[in-house]
Amino acid sequence: MLWRVISGCLPTKIQLSSKHVHVDLTCPMCNLEPETISHILFSCSFARSCWNLSSASAAGIGEDGFLDWVCSLLVHGSRGVAEEAAMLLWRIWTARNDQLWSNKTTTVLEVLRSARTNLGNWQNAQSNGLFPLLNVNIGNGKEHWTKPFLTKFKINVDGAIFERETRFGFGFLARDSAGRLIHAGCGSKLGVVSPEIAEVVGMKEVLSWIKRMNIADVEVETDSLVTVQAINGLVQMPSQFGLIIQDCRLLLSELQNVFISFVKRSANRAAHCLARQSCFMSDCMFDEFSAPSNLISIVRDDLILS
Repeated sequence: MLWRVISGCLPTKIQLSSKHVHVDLTCPMCNLEPETISHILFSCSFARSCWNLSSASAAGIGEDGFLDWVCSLLVHGSRGVAEEAAMLLWRIWTARNDQLWSNKTTTVLEVLRSARTNLGNWQNAQSNGLFPLLNVNIGNGKEHWTKPFLTKFKINVDGAIFERETRFGFGFLARDSAGRLIHAGCGSKLGVVSPEIAEVVGMKEVLSWIKRMNIADVEVETDSLVTVQAINGLVQMPSQFGLIIQDCRLLLSELQNVFISFVKRSANRAAHCLARQSCFMSDCMFDEFSAPSNLISIVRDDLILS
């Protein structure tokens, strides 16, 4: 992607026109200016909004300034910033392609979240090259719970297995940008399943709840890396797990600005607490006044550490 931009062969409308391909030259994202490489990736209002939320600065880049910008990032910037910049460029371009070829609109937040999720998966693959993609033991998720930054709400979810009772369950809780508990719930079902099934069933229940409540701008966190990678990936899996993943993907496509990310167990303690109690409190719903005292205690601890 970077090489195609540097060498001027990214197939924007202006580039296609220079090769005698007759196309409308207007940028598909802003519908205001001709679509050059510099415009679609940097100066378009959509691209500028993406860069404003990124740790990499891309202000003032002209048609001939891209190579200098990349070199400056690689030489003077941190590796993490350079990697995020590269992934964001690619994601802006894919958002443009989705709009042009599939008439699918993408929000700035979706671009940023997707870029960071893909970057995290790529970084995991580089540091864990001997492990398969769907491995629950890898990942660099956050150590502690943090308040939602780019969304209105954050929902944490976790699954649990109860072998003696031949049941499995899940728990989730929603908090606002101030870290205040808005809603919590848990449930359990009869059956002997793998931990991955318990986790993905919990995720499906959360996405269904978000749809029922008709809320938007939500970040969903889980400590199940396999669930996050499967939902955000494109692999079709002919299994019970794969079918539930398909349900989650469909629900996610019907929601507005809802993102799924991986965190470590230490950042998911409140949901873990609810999941472990779900066998004995099935189909229970709570708010900040009716929630169990041990859950309230963890929520307060998370707020202190955030």
